[in-house]
Amino acid sequence: MEYRLSEKFVLRWLESPSLYDPGNDELYELDDAGFRFLQSCASPEECDTGVGCDAGAGCSTPEADSEFIDYCLAEGILTLDSKAARRPPVIKSPIPSLRYLELQITDRCNLRCKHCYIGASKNKELSLIQLKAVLEEFEAMQGLRLLITGGEPLMHSHFAEFNEILPSYFFRKILFTNGLLLDQKLLGNLNVDEIQFSVDGMEHGHDALRGPGTFRKVMNSIEAALAQAIRSRSPQ
Repeated sequence: MEYRLSEKFVLRWLESPSLYDPGNDELYELDDAGFRFLQSCASPEECDTGVGCDAGAGCSTPEADSEFIDYCLAEGILTLDSKAARRPPVIKSPIPSLRYLELQITDRCNLRCKHCYIGASKNKELSLIQLKAVLEEFEAMQGLRLLITGGEPLMHSHFAEFNEILPSYFFRKILFTNGLLLDQKLLGNLNVDEIQFSVDGMEHGHDALRGPGTFRKVMNSIEAALAQAIRSRSPQ
């Protein structure tokens, strides 16, 4: 039987070998045998991970692992689909591992919040070349969660192009936004797993900090995001 690692999962070699589900933000630690087997399913042509392998041992799976295989099939971790998704290299991460990365892509913003620590915008932003280089490095470091921030990240002059390259990476993408620029078209095209909206208390307090009418606008954006089936939450 030929198994493939489901495209919704990715292997990560952190302090211990792990399996990550970016869509649900769930991380599972694996023993060496399980990790080797799933690596052989993810990249049959490149199954030598060096994780607990004996010389010449290869990536064979003993019959005793049938229970593990049945569990992986039941949970959707393994599939019998013959198509294998492109996989990032499984490289030992630095110790301690860098699991979360807050990436400030621009200092531009459409608000002037009273509590902002960035101050007046200098119209600075990372270029697409710089952004791609950071994403490549973060994935090579076995990163799990990318926090896309600003300023207001949607004001990046090439946000559309940046958004287009996000599906190429196997980590969770989280957009931080004040919600004012989101509309149905943009929400329908966003390649992120989660949106975190900036909400400062109830309407009076929020508007006092961010400007009149901003509370109602962000509430409308949250409702629209929920309608698009994008998980959203309002951090404290």
